[in-house]
Amino acid sequence: MLEDSFFKQTPPKSTGREYFNLTWLKQFSIENILPIDIQATLTELTAQSILNAIQPHFFTGEILICGGGIHNKFLLQRLCEYGSAYSIESTEKYGIHPDWVEAVAFAWLAKQTLAKQHGNLIAVTGAKQTSILGGVYYT
Repeated sequence: MLEDSFFKQTPPKSTGREYFNLTWLKQFSIENILPIDIQATLTELTAQSILNAIQPHFFTGEILICGGGIHNKFLLQRLCEYGSAYSIESTEKYGIHPDWVEAVAFAWLAKQTLAKQHGNLIAVTGAKQTSILGGVYYT
């Protein structure tokens, strides 16, 4: 699974269910594998892919976990085991509840748009220039 072309792409990159879905999974001939083993394998894939993406850039440091991943104790155990050179922490450590990070990010983007300030970082998004993201329409 780690040989998938997505994992070989250079950052910035992003994907989700539109790519990693049941159709993607079926290419690995999962018909005779127990669901619990499939889930364990996907959790291992998640932990390994996270660390594989971080390790070329940082040998040690802190990895902040948020969203649904913070509630997956098995995923956190695997990250701690594979990433023993890192401190695996919740974003709660910095005062942002792990379930609120996405909402906080969108609130910040809205603030930037209302202030007519750019909301993207070229180094992160790969964009050619900074831009005001979104629009405000009044009726």
